[in-house]
Amino acid sequence: MSATRIGREAVNDPRLVFDLRGGRTLRPQTERRVNAYLESRLGGTL
Repeated sequence: MSATRIGREAVNDPRLVFDLRGGRTLRPQTERRVNAYLESRLGGTL
């Protein structure tokens, strides 16, 4: 799965992964949304 797809599906931000790699920090609400998305995709808890 591409980085842009992950960001778009998780929080509607296709640059999310690239920005995180560049040092972006997430707000708590955004972090919760990303974690919930990953848990749903991976079928477990982080």
